Amino acid sequence: MILPGKISDFAGEWILFRTIRDAKAGQVVEADGTARLRPDGNGLIYDEEVILRIPGQKEMKGTRRYLWRAIGDNIEIQFDDGRYFHSLNLGLPNASDHHDCPPDSYDAAYDFSAWPVWSVRWIVSGPRKSYEMDTKYRLR
Repeated sequence: MILPGKISDFAGEWILFRTIRDAKAGQVVEADGTARLRPDGNGLIYDEEVILRIPGQKEMKGTRRYLWRAIGDNIEIQFDDGRYFHSLNLGLPNASDHHDCPPDSYDAAYDFSAWPVWSVRWIVSGPRKSYEMDTKYRLR
């Protein structure tokens, strides 16, 4: 089994497909687009552009940026302002982490077992949010 072993294994342009099952809104949102991970001297910058399809609304563009930093055998993922978000272990077929954003809670589960195809599932729960978000990535 081939697995990502270093942060540079993620550098490049990835095609992504996302499904968000929002229990609070009672709807399923879909998105597709690209994630570009490029070196910045401190690790990688993750830039994502997607087209969101929300039932009953016009398609809309969505963007996000994260900073990926190598910390030992882990990748620390930060918000674009440098605040800690979560981390994942490299060299394993699966990695998971938890992020508290009171009053809500975020649990991530990464799957690298089909590398270079990979995925992440977020389960978000709390008084304000209740959704599952699955994103699959493959190299362009």
